[in-house]
Formats: sequence, structure tokens, C-alpha cells
Amino acid sequence: MTENQDKNVGRRQLLRRAGTVAAGVAGTTVVGAAAAGSAQADPGQPVVQAANNVVTGGGTTALVNPAGAPTLRLQNTNTVVDNNIKFTGPALQLAPSGDLLNAESPVGSMGVDQHGNFQVVSVHNGGSAITDFVHTTGNSNQIVPIVPQRVIDTRDPGLRNRIANASSTTLDSAGRLRGGQTIHVLLEDFVYYGDALFGIVTATTAVNAGFLQIFPYGTERPANFASLNYSANQVNSNAFMSGIGWTADAVSIYALQTTHVVLDVTAFVVGYGSVREDILPYSVNAAARGAKSLADRKAERAAKAKQGKPSWE
Repeated sequence: MTENQDKNVGRRQLLRRAGTVAAGVAGTTVVGAAAAGSAQADPGQPVVQAANNVVTGGGTTALVNPAGAPTLRLQNTNTVVDNNIKFTGPALQLAPSGDLLNAESPVGSMGVDQHGNFQVVSVHNGGSAITDFVHTTGNSNQIVPIVPQRVIDTRDPGLRNRIANASSTTLDSAGRLRGGQTIHVLLEDFVYYGDALFGIVTATTAVNAGFLQIFPYGTERPANFASLNYSANQVNSNAFMSGIGWTADAVSIYALQTTHVVLDVTAFVVGYGSVREDILPYSVNAAARGAKSLADRKAERAAKAKQGKPSWE
């Protein structure tokens, strides 16, 4: 793979290491709290700092603020710097417990299960309370539509530069993907730490009928599937979705028979990753929309959505 891919691998490893360091900071704080002695507190008695406070009489401690200022502000000023990344100690910990937050808890109740998933009790249609899992970059991802981008077109020498292993072995003299060969296509110009992509793949000028297979870079090519079936000397296209490689933002494409390949992408799936800002629908033609920042434009769009109603309501 290329030097950029090596850097991408390093970034992925750094992210994993960053998560480990952050967990270590949190763990130190938790251990310190657990080592402190417990303090018994009856209703009306003060809370003792640096101690486990046990409410002997049961009930809920409520904080009520009639003003517009925040009711509670928590801050941890402890920081640890590692690889130029500043990690801060947690301002709040919800102690992990059980598998599922009790749906009979008051609406708005929050908790963390033993696996670290954040849960909240909410009200669904019909008025019944239900426990919902909060989506985070650790347990879910999102589809990010983009303005369609052409990733490769083997007919054009200038659009073969994202093929990591382009050579006379993988491509013929006309630039076509040779039958029985696999090319690795780099996506790092568009996405950072992507999970999957949606797109359209086209085969043209094929020497014989065959099929294309698109699959995550770094994985073994699955035997029994086709992203596109194509005919000789025809133009055939198909929409597809594929996972992206774990060690690099790339996909692999295999051809049964020699053919030109065109790969266009229409959306990415990301969790903790990101998509290049200037190919997002609300970023394109930004100059025509004025000098407002991306954050301001997103905030305006959200406000307008809240002010109106869908046509079916």
C-alpha cells in the first residue's frame, strides 16, 4: 500500500491507543473514589465530599433552579497529555449496572449497563415508557450522503491514481482491469475511518461476459457473490454497498473478465470517522450561500425543521 495508507494505519492505531489511555484516566478516578469511606446521610443532612454517600432513608435528591442558568455544573480539571492529545478526567460517572434500565423508572431516567451502553427511559407513541439505547460512535454509525464523486475510471489515466496496486499485472495496456485480478481502490480523499460506502459501479468494453466483486480491502475475497454482472462490449451498471477496509480506507475490486471499471460513490457510513466537508450537500456552493460557517448553516437548517411540520402532519 502507499505511504498515505501507512499513515492511515498509524492513525487508526493511535485512535485505539487514545481510547485505552482515556479509559486509564477514567479508571484512576474511579478507583480513587471507591477507596474513600462511605458516609451515611439521612434526609436533610449535607453531602460529604470525597466519600460514598448512602441515602439511608431512600428517596430522590432533587436540584431545582427557577433561573435560566444551569442547575448543575461539573468539571474535572485533571488532564493528561499523551502524543499531543490532552485527555481530561471525567466530570461525571454513571456506574455500570445490569443489562437493561428498568422501563418503569421515571421518564428521563438515565443509566449505563454493564457493557458501557448508555440508556434512557423515554415515551413512545401511545404514551408508554420504553428503554432506549443512546447511539454513540462506539455502538452505532450513520449514513452520510454526499454529492456523487467519481473515485476511479480506468478509461482515464488521470483517474487511475487511486488504484494502489496499478501495474501491468492488474491493468492491461488500455488500462482495463485484467480478468482474474484484483485492484485496491483508495478512498482517503473522501472519507476518514469509514465503515462502508454506497455507490454505483460500471463495467464497459469488457472482452467477455463476467462479473465484478467489490469487498473490503484486507479481507479474503468472498467466492459466491457479484456486485455487477456484465456482458461483452456493453455498458453495465449497478448500485452497491460495501464495507471499507479496517486497516485503510480502501475497497478491493475483482474482475472475472478483463473490463474497464468506473466507480462512483454516493454516500459513506461512518461511526467515529468523518467525511470530507466540501463534498457534503450543505457545503457545496457555499460561496453562493454567503460567508456563514458550516456549523451556522447546520444550525439554521435544524431551526427551520423545528419551526415547520412535515406535509403528512
